[in-house]
Amino acid sequence: MSDPSTDSTNLPNILTGATDTAGTGSLDGEAARVWAVLTDLYAAYLEGDRDRLEAHLGAGCTMWDSTIPTLRTKEQLQAGRTDAAPVGDPAAAASSPDGPDADYPSPVGLDATEPVVGLLGSDAAWETHLLAARFDEASLDEQLRCTSVLRRDEGGTWRVVHHHEELLIGPGRAAPVRRLAGA
Repeated sequence: MSDPSTDSTNLPNILTGATDTAGTGSLDGEAARVWAVLTDLYAAYLEGDRDRLEAHLGAGCTMWDSTIPTLRTKEQLQAGRTDAAPVGDPAAAASSPDGPDADYPSPVGLDATEPVVGLLGSDAAWETHLLAARFDEASLDEQLRCTSVLRRDEGGTWRVVHHHEELLIGPGRAAPVRRLAGA
């Protein structure tokens, strides 16, 4: 390869200065900008700001969530939210029979920590982190391992093109735990 920054054999070089094991925001430069996309995505989720959340997702974004295995695309995410209650409103979401997660409460807090960001040239990146989802009922709290792939769009903005969430610790609900509206 002509660009060593995209050579997967150079991973230690790619990761230099791009690991924040304490989750304290010590990432810098492009790694910090990539991480800011994910942290703002979670903030938008908690605030019920669907437009802001979806703006972080690239066109054709794919996803995998071990608690919602039928959710695979940005279009499915948008379709499942058409008639749903605001994401950040656990009471409304719990009472909405048509919501994508009608049988399960929404988290009241999301704590993303231990980010690792890898830049793959100037227009692609990957990141991984731990996510603690806190619920009003502590017995429902979850810890997830998350990985995303991001690309720069034509305007230079980082967008998530793939996002993967895997449940590590939680109440052990059987899959599929959550369902899409109409599923």
